[in-house]
Amino acid sequence: MTPATTASPRRPHAVLLHGAVGAAALVPGLLVAGAGWLASGSDAALAAVFGALAVLGILLFGSTAVDLVAGLMPGASLGVALMTYALQLVLLVAVLLAASEAALFADLAERRWLFGGLLAVMLGWMVGQVVAAVRVRIPVYELPQQGPAAAPTTPAGPSPEAVRR
Repeated sequence: MTPATTASPRRPHAVLLHGAVGAAALVPGLLVAGAGWLASGSDAALAAVFGALAVLGILLFGSTAVDLVAGLMPGASLGVALMTYALQLVLLVAVLLAASEAALFADLAERRWLFGGLLAVMLGWMVGQVVAAVRVRIPVYELPQQGPAAAPTTPAGPSPEAVRR
């Protein structure tokens, strides 16, 4: 959308779309948690689930905030998207720093599973966003109206009388 466009009616299924992308992104995180449980036990699975849910919550917050602002004030959506992205990075680093200080993730193996769950959900989210962007049709601009009320479109040029002279 350009800054000159007006706010269009909200998409009725925006919450459903965010939920579908979030659910699709959570599947790889749960697979990593299952692999961690089989390979290293319940602490690794818990670490992977924590990493997956932490990044999923942060990404859902950012996506929902940007979608809400884009529906209300299209001209401000790019600025809010950039600020939200920066906030997401800060929140993710804060969560990872807090997790690294926790006794539950003191072992290097649990930290690896934490990062594995986080990375799996992040990659799943990116794939889900690309698939959703390709399949959902959101108009970038509005075409002028066609019909009897529209002005005739003739090329501007010299009139036939001017050419004969």
